[in-house]
Amino acid sequence: MMFIITSLAALALFLFGIDLINSGLSKLFSEQIKKFLSLASKSVLGAILIGVVVTVLIQNSNTPVVMLMGFATSRLIDLRGAIGVILGADIGSTLTVQILSFNLYGFGLFLIAAGFLIRIIVRGPKAGAAASFFTGLGFILFSMNLLNNLLGTINPQQSGLIKLVLHNPFIGFTVSLVLTSVIQSSAATIGIAISLANAGFLSLNGALPIILGANIGTCSTALFAMINADRAGRRIAIAHLLFKIAGVIIVALLFHPFIRLTSAIPGNVAHQIANAHTLFNIMITLIIAPFAGTVARFVDRYVKTGKEVELPGIPRYLDESVLSTPSLAFDYALKEIVRLAQYVASMLAISYSALSKNDLWSSNELNAMDDAVESLASKIKLYAVRVSAPTGLTQAEASSQFELITYVKNFEVISSIISQNLSSEIEKKTIGGYRLSDEGWLEIKAYFSEVMQFFKDIVAAIGNDDPGINTALRERKKKLAQEELLLLKHHLGRLNKQNAESIETSAMHIEIVSILRHITSQLAYMVKPINL
Repeated sequence: MMFIITSLAALALFLFGIDLINSGLSKLFSEQIKKFLSLASKSVLGAILIGVVVTVLIQNSNTPVVMLMGFATSRLIDLRGAIGVILGADIGSTLTVQILSFNLYGFGLFLIAAGFLIRIIVRGPKAGAAASFFTGLGFILFSMNLLNNLLGTINPQQSGLIKLVLHNPFIGFTVSLVLTSVIQSSAATIGIAISLANAGFLSLNGALPIILGANIGTCSTALFAMINADRAGRRIAIAHLLFKIAGVIIVALLFHPFIRLTSAIPGNVAHQIANAHTLFNIMITLIIAPFAGTVARFVDRYVKTGKEVELPGIPRYLDESVLSTPSLAFDYALKEIVRLAQYVASMLAISYSALSKNDLWSSNELNAMDDAVESLASKIKLYAVRVSAPTGLTQAEASSQFELITYVKNFEVISSIISQNLSSEIEKKTIGGYRLSDEGWLEIKAYFSEVMQFFKDIVAAIGNDDPGINTALRERKKKLAQEELLLLKHHLGRLNKQNAESIETSAMHIEIVSILRHITSQLAYMVKPINL
């Protein structure tokens, strides 16, 4: 019983260490990561290098793959570029296992202590991120030391049972695949294999099925993310799985040549296991990279699961043939503006969902949606200014033209607020692992709901000259302004009571409420017929 408890504790410490490293490095390099990934469509080789660099920086191949799914949804990267990043990310992820093979486990406690000292002595976000990295690496090495010591206490009867299980390739492969899928860390599974090798229970031949199972199991994160992904995102997750399956089939067919190649590299069994993991992913890259374009076309053609997201960059209602008839042209422009407004309103709904679910890739989707809004808005404005009449526009027509352009400009501003400011808060909350207090989140949730309803009512009132509607919207706008002050008062009250969660997320709470208030103010700037 003690063996099981200690094993689970070691695994928990390892996974906690991985999370700390990922969290710390993500905070340090999140902006660089986004910039790197945005360049990935330029060349396959460049995309592979970007994948390697990004994964080395954050030591988690799942994060860039999931981010790529969001980028694909947002049309910020094509499938060919994404394939390159995936291949590079898989190579970069092998660094952790290479470190584990050097038996540096005695430094674990030292690194935990160093991380603790950095956290309490040095202030600032960068110092906190560095402390998380050192503490995380310390936990990983300490857990490996704990596991090695535990395996050294196994009696001969237990030893025989372990060897019997490990020497069955099918069992090793299956257990590895399931374990990696559950814990979502191939490094942890292969780290266990290294500990078994150090204790003399596992040879390279026995470890290879475990390595192959872990490589397929690591696709589980992206496959789980497919549930909420559109077709473009699902194609990336499926492509990742296909690469791994293809690699496993090739190695299974060339099992003994692959073993001989790995064994030819100097080092003990632990090093050979780490090298086999690295060579497996390099092999996949060398095979797939030259045909990345062909693979992308194949996946595009045959993967049809999931909805196809439509970005509204192309006008639907702007009719060039009526530009000389202002009344008709302005009606068509108004229809297109309503479509634009509804799309911007959907951005607000997406940002709320992303904030509540810590959905990092939605921030990438919001950026692409903002680009689509900007594209459509430019076309609407150009259409509106081209409207003319044989005798020139009347004063009323000129006023309508001005109103339409003002509508468009305001929705452009709201789109930018959502894609820049709200996206920034989504990234901070998700990457930083912050949690708003229950009371604070309920207040923000209610305020979000009120703002989204106000948005819908504004959109519904476009083109409506009913004074009663204008009066109701005016009162709603005043109520929302008062609501912001009330939320701020409640938040300060929680701070005065020393609510730990409120203190940690105070700036975020205030900023989110302020952003929502800014959106309502921008909506209220609409000129006639909505005259607030």
